[in-house]
Amino acid sequence: MISGQKVNLDAFVGAGFSLNGNTFLYGNGKNNFDIVNVGVKAGKVIKITDHYSLPVSMMAMWNPSNKYARIQLAATVF
Repeated sequence: MISGQKVNLDAFVGAGFSLNGNTFLYGNGKNNFDIVNVGVKAGKVIKITDHYSLPVSMMAMWNPSNKYARIQLAATVF
């Protein structure tokens, strides 16, 4: 691993809505439109060998409509 590499940070917000006035999959069933995804992702490329680097990331997500949170850890092998 090379020290001094930068960590990329990305923030995101997502919303869900219903076209027919009913509830939708990611909401709490009370609204036809709601914010359903808020989060931040941190990613970094780790150099394993001279010819192979491993992109890794961690993402923290929150659904304010349903009031639950998730953390995702990922590595892109190929």
